Amino acid sequence: MRNSFKFMGKGATLLAASSLLMAMTAVIPAEAANKAGARCTKANAKTKIGGDKYVCTKNPTVKKAKLTWVWVGCIDSNKLYLESNARLKTITESAAQAVTMLDSEIVALKAEAPNDEAEAKVFDQKAADAKVKQAEALAKAKAASDEAAKVGATTTAGKSYTSAADQWTKAARSYELAARNFERSAASLRDKINEVAKKEKQKANVLQTVENSKTEVKSTLQNRKNACKPGL
Repeated sequence: MRNSFKFMGKGATLLAASSLLMAMTAVIPAEAANKAGARCTKANAKTKIGGDKYVCTKNPTVKKAKLTWVWVGCIDSNKLYLESNARLKTITESAAQAVTMLDSEIVALKAEAPNDEAEAKVFDQKAADAKVKQAEALAKAKAASDEAAKVGATTTAGKSYTSAADQWTKAARSYELAARNFERSAASLRDKINEVAKKEKQKANVLQTVENSKTEVKSTLQNRKNACKPGL
């Protein structure tokens, strides 16, 4: 009976020790066994290490990478890098088309510029001539009005002078309108010439957009490099 009692006592001790070990294991967080950058087996599994979130995946900056615990900051940084890189490709392609079109327009405008300027100068002269005639017509209208006042507006001669003054006033207005139209034509031609500078500025802005996109890619690439350091 004593021997039997001792045997039962040993069994109970072993059972108690096993239960205690299982209980201790149960209260240890699963992530405590994990380590940043360490191998893992289940893709997309998630855990916390040191208070930060990690994902079981391949590190995007490591060649021939295997499943490891990767910081979510690395995943986010990689997403931003890929998005900025895709934008750069789209922007570069669009910019190439825009620059080709702008270059073609600039060449055409520059080729036409000498003739446009020569035409504009012709309109300048026509406008100047119209203004001279306008001034002469106004002067004659005033002279006729003055004569009408001298002889009396109700007299036959006065009425004739008044009629003449009206005709010269109308002529002056016609010359004024003509001068404005000639000035508009000259201005339109010079606006066309000035389009060269505007097109060149547009081209510079397009190229700058590409450079800005390249800078963004470099920035996101560096951020990804920092966030995806193995073991981080």
